[in-house]
Amino acid sequence: MASVHVVGAGPAGCIAAINAIGAGHSVFISEEHGPDGFPKNCSGLFSIEGLETLKKYVDYSRFVINGIRGADIYFDDVLFKVRRKEAVAYVCNREGIDKSLAMNAEGRGAKIFYGERITGNFRSNNIIGADGANSVVAENFEFPRIGRYVATLQRVINYKKEENDTVDVYLSSKIPGFFGWIIPHSEERAEVGVGVELPNNVRKAWNHLLKLKKIEAENPHGSVIPVEIRKRAGKEIGGRRVVLVGDAAGQTKATTGGGVIFGAWCAEIAGREALKPRWYDLEWRARYGHEFILHRKIRDYMNGLNDRELREFGEKLNRMDLNGYLEKHGNMDKPSGLLKPEILGYLFNLVPGFGAR
Repeated sequence: MASVHVVGAGPAGCIAAINAIGAGHSVFISEEHGPDGFPKNCSGLFSIEGLETLKKYVDYSRFVINGIRGADIYFDDVLFKVRRKEAVAYVCNREGIDKSLAMNAEGRGAKIFYGERITGNFRSNNIIGADGANSVVAENFEFPRIGRYVATLQRVINYKKEENDTVDVYLSSKIPGFFGWIIPHSEERAEVGVGVELPNNVRKAWNHLLKLKKIEAENPHGSVIPVEIRKRAGKEIGGRRVVLVGDAAGQTKATTGGGVIFGAWCAEIAGREALKPRWYDLEWRARYGHEFILHRKIRDYMNGLNDRELREFGEKLNRMDLNGYLEKHGNMDKPSGLLKPEILGYLFNLVPGFGAR
């Protein structure tokens, strides 16, 4: 039996720990926050398909707040509506999910040290860095840096939406590199948020969205999200085996910033292969690397459109009957599911120069 030190008790860290225990290892987890101090600044919107893959670790149904079946996407001031017959995503109590996963890891034998910030005093020579966007593990072992980050501000406020089972998404040059959102939690409450790719000014984008929607929201919570995968996420160095997982590895969707589902899938591999960092790095990229690349390509394309081009894009979408196609092939986590032969006709009409030699 080997020992494994997991740094970070978020979803990726706890799922990695559970899988490492399943592989026969003893596990220590260091978490810089206290047991009642899990961060509350993360949006808890997840695809139902993704949540279903996690139910062996957490009974997510206990933490569902609202069901989401569509989106109103504003391409500058042009509205495009996406609707599904049934809910495709759930708004969940993210803090509750995090705590439940930590209790599961403890129940299976992991020892969690709360309030322990790691700077270099590792408890094992086998280390899993699940310590977020500003990973101390990545810095300590000189992993390649992530070059692209999004800064966000968000706040849950009193807010009434006409349809409380749809999210609002705002794409505009005034919210550069990402988007604004309104995610309903109930008929009376919603999360309002914005994100911008750094070094853009997130406060300026926040003020724009508040003015646009004529709402007030003070003291928003902030976070930083990596929006590119790290070029390397596993290595052996100085007699230690080190892997990075979740935000620490940049395993997030560049389109939305969501990282819990992909981070969990990669964490399963990290736990099983904690003693084989190079194999872990190869396996998660082979399984999911193409999905991360597609998310990045979509984000880069949207970021390259000015407001006039965004409006034209939205108008083209409105002239096309996409809802039926999305109903059949849409997947919030895996954009490769959209790449069917039928999509070619849409792309020829939607993307200038598509198919040109």
